Amino acid sequence: MSYRSVFKPDLFAGQNIIVTGGGSGIGRCTAHELASLGARVVLVGRKQEKLDNVAAEIEEDGGQAIGFACDIRDEEVVKATVAEIYKAV
Repeated sequence: MSYRSVFKPDLFAGQNIIVTGGGSGIGRCTAHELASLGARVVLVGRKQEKLDNVAAEIEEDGGQAIGFACDIRDEEVVKATVAEIYKAV
């Protein structure tokens, strides 16, 4: 049996949603779910390669995603990344 969300398919249509830790684990699963509900997912994590892989998975499934490498423990890096995200989306 394939997975189906309990939420309305276009619940987040037209919205950009940031997912921290989106390169693996719960963040990756959350990103896939949000994309399946119409969101453009902005993946944030420490390793660009992982983010790119998840973005490719989401796009292969028909969703939209973009990844930004960022160590959320560093406030200045977070500020710079947020500025990059605003320019990109």
